[in-house]
Amino acid sequence: MRLIRVALLPLLALAACSRTAPPAEPLAAVRDVHAGGVVEPAGEERLLIPQLTGRVQRVLVEEGDAVAAGQVLAELDDTEQQAALAVAEAQVARSRATLAELRNGPRAQDIAAARAAASEAAALEEQATGELRRRESLAPRKLVSEEALELARTRAATATATHRRVVAQLDLLLAGTRPEAIDAAVAALAAAEAERDRAAALLEKTRVRSPIDGVVLRSGLKAGETVTALSPEPVASVGDMRRLVVRADIDELDIGRVRIGASASVLADAYPERRFTGRVMEIGQRMGVRRSLSDDPSQRRDSKTLEARIELDPGAALPVGLRVDVRIEATKED
Repeated sequence: MRLIRVALLPLLALAACSRTAPPAEPLAAVRDVHAGGVVEPAGEERLLIPQLTGRVQRVLVEEGDAVAAGQVLAELDDTEQQAALAVAEAQVARSRATLAELRNGPRAQDIAAARAAASEAAALEEQATGELRRRESLAPRKLVSEEALELARTRAATATATHRRVVAQLDLLLAGTRPEAIDAAVAALAAAEAERDRAAALLEKTRVRSPIDGVVLRSGLKAGETVTALSPEPVASVGDMRRLVVRADIDELDIGRVRIGASASVLADAYPERRFTGRVMEIGQRMGVRRSLSDDPSQRRDSKTLEARIELDPGAALPVGLRVDVRIEATKED
């Protein structure tokens, strides 16, 4: 009997252990999807690149300043653009005056002056014609020289031509402006306005404006420096920091377990005691290479990933561009 009791002791101890030790819980890593990510503003960071080459005249903001959409952040030297705009505006004013003059037609004073000129020319023509007739009547009796007769003929012809010219000018005034002249003036005005708009657009390009409401995240602008048009390096950046998102790279093996609306948590080495929470708000539609790279040399750079954007809950104060570790609550596969 004693031997039997001794043999049963290990079995009883093993049975007791099996009753008290619960089965091990599945590891969180099995349930969740892990990914690397980068913090960015909800509307993405807007990079500002000047469209003109020029010297920075004034910088109106500093990094960290809140700005509104359309607010001028800096101004380039605009002396040349201001002069070009002034010339263009003067040409527009001139073209408008010409068109108005043509549309209004001749003034009453102009018509009155033309009538007076026509009357004067008619009187001079009549006088010259009468003198010619008188001398022609004296010519058969040799009472007037041939030179005097020829001079009278010239004066009469000149007076008649002058009378006809003045009458034609009066008729032109009375007829009003030709439609073709008005059409030409309208076209000239349109061309002048287009040139003015082009000059105004070039002047506007000397202003570096914020495209959104947000915060100046970076500003490389300094008064007196020269910036290059369409440089690959932005001179400033703006972001809406009221809401932050994390752009995470989901490995191709995990994309089937991530759904929009899934809860997520974010950890950052810079904040070891804090956990930031949020939800998946968007999942990309095209695979690509990993963009949020860590310092781990063993991490594959060319692995296929799908981008997911996670909106962090209000109150998350993280710097833009910070690399973080993301854990997304996985959806069970069907």
